[in-house]
Amino acid sequence: MIKKILSTILVSSVLFVFGSTSSIAFDRPTVAIGLGGAYGGYTASGYELEGAGDPQEKNTDEGSGEFGWTNIFFEIQDIGDRVTIGASWSADDVETAQESRTDSLCTGIPTHPNLHCSRTGNTGTSTVSVQLSNVVTGYAELRIYQGFFIKAGIMEMDVETKDALHTDTSYPNTTLDGELVGFGWRGSWDNGMFIKTETIAQNWKGVKLNGTGATGTDNNTSVTLDNLNGVVASISLGKAF
Repeated sequence: MIKKILSTILVSSVLFVFGSTSSIAFDRPTVAIGLGGAYGGYTASGYELEGAGDPQEKNTDEGSGEFGWTNIFFEIQDIGDRVTIGASWSADDVETAQESRTDSLCTGIPTHPNLHCSRTGNTGTSTVSVQLSNVVTGYAELRIYQGFFIKAGIMEMDVETKDALHTDTSYPNTTLDGELVGFGWRGSWDNGMFIKTETIAQNWKGVKLNGTGATGTDNNTSVTLDNLNGVVASISLGKAF
């Protein structure tokens, strides 16, 4: 997957450079490595479908969270004096806050104070959280004025579900794909060290997971992530060779 990302961006960037700067003599591009830190805010929404009937019971939810992480990156800088291509990998795992929901067949049903609900079935409390890891990003940067640049790229990350459901249903792990756009600034020193600051908007594609286990199979239980969007600010230090 990483080779596919880098190959796509490399070909696109080289074609752009040759198409727009064919009359300019090229200097040798610079290879760089570095370490960065990022902090971002995210919003997500989705829903779960339960039940063997039609229509199924639908439970919707949305949430938000703030997360910080570090990453390492590798770049080929100043291709045609304007374009940088690179790849980064997150060195941290991020776990979301645990969410819970209690199902009761008698919720909203008026009963006499001296009587107990006699309905039985799909009742109980379920909890769920997810762990995000191995965030890999391939990107290209175009310098527009002095150290200022615009940036675009594609991303991939692993999602591990951590559910404790009151039924015997469970949801499998998955992988999410996303895209990013943003802008930033890069400044450098004579010894090859440089600093970068960026503001990035991320858009992760939705995904549907089908529940596994007897209840999940019989009731066609599924959970769908509609969208996951975030805005991230980062600062990085690197060394060019």
